[in-house]
Amino acid sequence: MKDRNLSNEQGGAEISRRALVVGVVAVSASGVSQMAKADEPKKSDLEIANETLVNDFCRDWALRDVEKLRPYLAEDLYHQQAPGRPVMESREEFEKQMGGWLKTLELVEFKIVRSHVIGPIVLNERVDRFKAPAGSKGPSMQFHVVGEFFIENGVIKVWKDWPMPGSKPIFG
Repeated sequence: MKDRNLSNEQGGAEISRRALVVGVVAVSASGVSQMAKADEPKKSDLEIANETLVNDFCRDWALRDVEKLRPYLAEDLYHQQAPGRPVMESREEFEKQMGGWLKTLELVEFKIVRSHVIGPIVLNERVDRFKAPAGSKGPSMQFHVVGEFFIENGVIKVWKDWPMPGSKPIFG
């Protein structure tokens, strides 16, 4: 294979492709080319509290009781279950839409896969399962989502879920 020369137009210096590749490999092997990863900053007390709040909220869905979820939510909650779905614009609206339905389910599970917190924002990747009892009119459902939570004054003020790219809801 013929080694091509690359020239620097401004200075006229030439370097062979082979020399360039050998140099890049040598630098990479030495670790110099890797960008130094900044240490993840320590979470503040507020961030720890916000992440704990969201984790506890997700855990308590298993209770299937909207009254148990009430303390986590702001009165002026803004909640959207998925893009294109109607927005619930208050805790009261959330309770009306979810309360009766939750009681009909046999199992509710929000499994957190990973979570990140920055100040008042908590993001989590979850698999949400809603199991209907045998013979029920409604189907069982499973969703792989990214939850976006904005915490204000110790409660969830905004909560939006987004489908995980490439995932499909499971019904039945």
